[in-house]
This record gives sequence, C-alpha cells and structure tokens, in this order.
Amino acid sequence: MRRFLGMEMLELIRSLPNQIEEALQYELPLLEMPKRIFICGMGGSAIAGDITKTLAKNSKIAIEVVRDYSLPSYATKGDLLIASSYSGDTEETISAFEDGKSKNLTLLAISSGGKLENLAQKYEVPHIKIPQGYPPRTALGYLLTPIVKVLKNLGIIDDKTFEDYIKLPKFLQSLQEEFEKENSLAIELASKYYRRIPVIYTSTALYPVALRWKAQINENSKAFCHTMEFPEMNHNEINGIKNPAGRCEDLWVTFLQDEEDHPRVKLRFEITKELIENSIQGYSIIESKGSNWVHRIFYLIYLGDYVSLYLAKFYKEDPIAIPRISELKRRLSQ
Repeated sequence: MRRFLGMEMLELIRSLPNQIEEALQYELPLLEMPKRIFICGMGGSAIAGDITKTLAKNSKIAIEVVRDYSLPSYATKGDLLIASSYSGDTEETISAFEDGKSKNLTLLAISSGGKLENLAQKYEVPHIKIPQGYPPRTALGYLLTPIVKVLKNLGIIDDKTFEDYIKLPKFLQSLQEEFEKENSLAIELASKYYRRIPVIYTSTALYPVALRWKAQINENSKAFCHTMEFPEMNHNEINGIKNPAGRCEDLWVTFLQDEEDHPRVKLRFEITKELIENSIQGYSIIESKGSNWVHRIFYLIYLGDYVSLYLAKFYKEDPIAIPRISELKRRLSQ
C-alpha cells in the first residue's frame, strides 16, 4: 500500500493483534466473585466494556457499562467496579471510581498512568498499567484483554470463548492483507460513505460493534454516523426515514449481520430493506466471518477500523488528530 496521510493510523490498526498477545501475558489480581460488574469508561476506553458484554453474552453475572460521573444508585458492596481510562485522567471515570470507593465496591483500575493510577495506589487497590503513547481508540487490545482475562479467571467468560480469544491475533493478522487490498470491502464501503451519511444497523447482540464503527468514523474520518439496533429500530426509526427527503437521500445504510441473529431479526432486516430502499441512497449487507463468535465479532470490528481509515483518506483528514475533542478538554480544564 502506498504511503498517504494516515499511514501512522494504519500501523496502529495493524498493531491490534500484537496488543492482544502482549496483554494476555499480564499478571492480574485474584478477585472474589462479584454480585454485579460495572465497567466505567468513556470513548475508546468504554468500548472495551461494550465488547466484553458481547463476549460474555451467556454470563449469569450482570455486566453494565457506565459512561457517567457516578454509578447507579443500586451499586453496592459486593459489586466489582472496573475503571478503564487509557490516559488515567478521564474526569468522568475518575469521578465514578471515587463514587465506587465511597460505596465500598471492589475496585480495579486500568490505565497507562495518570490520576487513576495515583488513586489506585492511594486506596491500595489493583492497577493494571498498559503502554503509553497510543490514541485511546487504537489501544483496544490493551484495554480489552485484561478485562477478558479477569472475567475468565472469575469463570464469567467460559473456557471456549477464552480459547477463541487466545487465537484471535492470528485471525486478525490474516485479515490485514484482505482489508488492505486495492479492491477491498473496506475501501468499497468507505467509497459508499464518502459525501453521504453512513447509518449502521445491527442486532442488539452486535450493537457494541456498531458503536465501535460510529466512534471510529467520528474520530478517524471526522464524519457523522448514525447507529440503531434491531428490533428497536422497527418500532420508531423506520417511519422517520422519509423526511426531509433531500437528507434521507444522502443516507447509505449498512446492515451488520451474523449467522446467530434471531430468525425474526433476520426477517426484520429483509423487510426493512424493502421498505426504506426508495428513500435512501443505497445499502450494503455485511455478514460476519469466522469460525466462532469471538472471531466473527472482531471480523466486523476490524473491518470498521479499516473503513474509517479509508474514509479519512477520501476526506483528506488526518485520522490521528481530534481537534474538537482536544479543544473541548482544554476549555473544560480552565
């Protein structure tokens, strides 16, 4: 692939398999089985919690992702709070961590340093330190893998799922050549999204994947993106894809589908395509690929990462820079 603006982001995307392999070697604390698990984070740090819920879909322990300054009122002693902040300085996560301390939750922190590491040392609770120097959204392997391993040690993620996760780096490496070809699916999708509004629809089980696509397109491509899950979409939004007609005609809808989707959800996808196709620019159907649930999830995640990179190229945007987020944080700190 020829070098272009964004080559640095390409290398960061390529680093995901190595991140997972490295993080699988981390020494982790032994924790007691919690009543519930709260994973607190924002942005690229929070998506690790969303994906964890998807991987642990058969868990009998409730897992809740908190994107806020405080925990729900029902959080209490016996629950586990995993605070995930790549920088360690995310104010919402710091606040939620302090809230967890005040409510006597079991605490675990994950960061590359910052205030969160200092608080973990102050409260004498476990802290998992991950490498510095990455944009948080490109450190998914470092942020996710420790949580997966902790939940495996607790028996919340089953042995088969964890075995599939261990094999994930090799699977991701096999996708790199596929997604970096001149005529790749990733480039095709990015071309469909260029100068249009991407809309990502998927099942509830795969909704964290759609959220990852949205965030990557927002941050890397500097483009607007909308997501919605099925079947909820059919109870409201399907009726709204009509007006204003000129705007709806700019929509390019992508359906992210999986072989394990509920039969009724599959049927809803088919009917929805027929009902909205005359109101939108067009649609794409993307089927997950892989021999197991873990690999199929990450096939879609990795595809979305590449799509966002190529869309940034089409818009001539630097996929690393996040000027508005940086300016927002600067003003908030004053």
